Amino acid sequence: MCRQRGGRVLLLFIGGIALILLIGYHLVQRLIWNKNVPCVDVQHHDQSSQIVDVRDYNNLSEMTVSGAIVIPIPYLKRYYHEIPSKKVHLIAGNQLEKNIGVRFLQKNGFDVTGYSLAECTCSNHSKDIVL
Repeated sequence: MCRQRGGRVLLLFIGGIALILLIGYHLVQRLIWNKNVPCVDVQHHDQSSQIVDVRDYNNLSEMTVSGAIVIPIPYLKRYYHEIPSKKVHLIAGNQLEKNIGVRFLQKNGFDVTGYSLAECTCSNHSKDIVL
């Protein structure tokens, strides 16, 4: 009986370690996912990339860009297939919209070449996405 309990404890210990490693891997992947997407002023973005504006319709008056495809975050899952190019420059209203948009687009095979925020001027041009 003591031997059976020792085997169960070892099995639970190994299962616990595996679960911790799996959760750790998921967290690391989540943090690395959005790195190296630079903050670029929309006038200086890569001309071969399609501009996608994920801001809410109520916030579009702050900064309008001609030729941009407007797909607010709540509609991105439904209409992302209408983006004609796989290279995308993202315009977002805040950090949260940017993080959600970049993560979703990268997950679905898009190359996000840069982003612009309506609430900042991107004077740094090298900001990484912070979660």
